[in-house]
Amino acid sequence: MFEIGLIRVLTSDDQDFVDMHGRLIERLYPNLNVTSACIPDQREGIHGPEQEAQAIPKIVALATERFAHKDMILVSCAEDPGVEQIREALPGVLVTGGGESAAAMALRIGGRVGVLGITDVAPKAYIRLLGDRLVGNYRPELVHSSPDLLTDAGRRSCIDTSLKMKADGCEVIALGCTGLATIGIAGQITQITGLQVVDPVIAMGACCAFHAATARAF
Repeated sequence: MFEIGLIRVLTSDDQDFVDMHGRLIERLYPNLNVTSACIPDQREGIHGPEQEAQAIPKIVALATERFAHKDMILVSCAEDPGVEQIREALPGVLVTGGGESAAAMALRIGGRVGVLGITDVAPKAYIRLLGDRLVGNYRPELVHSSPDLLTDAGRRSCIDTSLKMKADGCEVIALGCTGLATIGIAGQITQITGLQVVDPVIAMGACCAFHAATARAF
């Protein structure tokens, strides 16, 4: 079994909520075993540079204290906070985040990519990896942080924004927040728009599955 440590950047006292992204990965890839934990004192998650700066030391501490023995560590956030720092602290462990995983999957699909997220600027990995394939970044009008995605109004705003993205020429929608995986909206967006949607949590799972298969091959 390929052992994964998954870090949630949104603080919650509900372990079932913390485990949601790990369970999604395990359902899709039964050969992966995911242990999840969240960082403390980050009730709104990460939705800007200030929150990211506050979160990175907590993310690195959690990775080194809880998950140093894992085969792979996932930071379940499209901004990939702390990913590079964990790689430096734990050079023998594979590490990735939602952003670079989703951007890589969007590149494989092909076409012009729009990012649907909770910030006014696309996460760094999407800008870096997608280059001129990036149509633009779209933040739903009623969404400013991860908790907003859990409301009916926030979900409707995401759907409305996805229709605008299609009208603007997006051929693929990459979700720019792992909180969108929490509400399971990718399938609904595909059904309504007809566009392929890249879910960053599923993309992280695919990355883990690839490394697990490579490890078995050797």
